[in-house]
Amino acid sequence: MEITDNTVQITKEDGSIVEWKIYFFYQNPERHKTFYFLYQESDPDSLVVMASADGKTLENVSDEEYQEAEEMLETYENDPKIQELR
Repeated sequence: MEITDNTVQITKEDGSIVEWKIYFFYQNPERHKTFYFLYQESDPDSLVVMASADGKTLENVSDEEYQEAEEMLETYENDPKIQELR
């Protein structure tokens, strides 16, 4: 995984590179992970949640992590204080 600006380049096992845009990310110090909401520019509705513990590889999230991430996204999108900063 390589992050440039707002884009994540992911090298797949076959060596091909896929680019995803970062919609939102946050760090969870208790889990020692950074959670990323990613989408493909050609399909903005393709929002997925992935996590990274080392900043180099992405992994799928557990159901519990997904629920937590959904709550964080809801706060990000609906909190008036955050909206002022965006």
